[in-house]
Amino acid sequence: MHNMGVEISAGGLAVRGPESWGGTNEWSDSAKFYHPTRGRGWVEVGGKTVRLAPEQLYLVPPHSKVSYGAESEIVIEWLHFSLVSPWLDVRLGSLPGVQVFDNATAERWKRTCGRIERFVARRAADDAFFIHSMLLEVAGLAFERLPTEDPRARQSHERLMPALLFLNSQANKRPSLRDAARTVHLSPEHFHRLFQSVFYTTPMQYARARRMRLAEGLLSEGKLSVAEVAEQCGYDDPFYFSRVFRQYFGVRPGKVRQGLAIIGPKP
Repeated sequence: MHNMGVEISAGGLAVRGPESWGGTNEWSDSAKFYHPTRGRGWVEVGGKTVRLAPEQLYLVPPHSKVSYGAESEIVIEWLHFSLVSPWLDVRLGSLPGVQVFDNATAERWKRTCGRIERFVARRAADDAFFIHSMLLEVAGLAFERLPTEDPRARQSHERLMPALLFLNSQANKRPSLRDAARTVHLSPEHFHRLFQSVFYTTPMQYARARRMRLAEGLLSEGKLSVAEVAEQCGYDDPFYFSRVFRQYFGVRPGKVRQGLAIIGPKP
């Protein structure tokens, strides 16, 4: 039985214009939930563009390259989230483009969307129950649009779970491909191929993404120096760490630590 939980990583109420909201082929590990209340914009995934209109619900699949922009000033309630089950999260990422939901669904959850800004600010239990329920329904409706689950793919996922848990637990280190493969009794070569076919990324890319998100969180707190964060994330050389961080996020770690650059939590 899969864990049916939802993890919300960011969200809020944003007011953006054509100059302040836009991007091209930005990789996103999280699913994005959008509820515009005013203005218009667009989102493109997989070569398919969807126009954002007020009072509609949209789901941008995770693990995809996303282009987006505002056509005019847009007011949007938004959330970034992941499904706790890695297999279900990967399945959600196989959706063919941005999903748009019918008017009845949008109307049913309109009041809950109005709780998003308050939920992000104080994480109250009453808001959390409504918002998690909304995201689970939206994900469930999206899953109904997918082809029937391939039993062989599910078996492969279950076989790889010990390796995935190992990589998750080693986010503050730099585990080798061989160490990860050993947890599922596969050769490094076979493990690499199987992992990539199931999760659409390589084991080392997955591990690096976990380290970079850990580093981003530590830097944003501002309590540790860049060198200390590098050590916490398994890098002996802070200069090499800074280079890897900049290649991954496009900004220097020092700017994130000083609060001069914000990563991740934007619509």
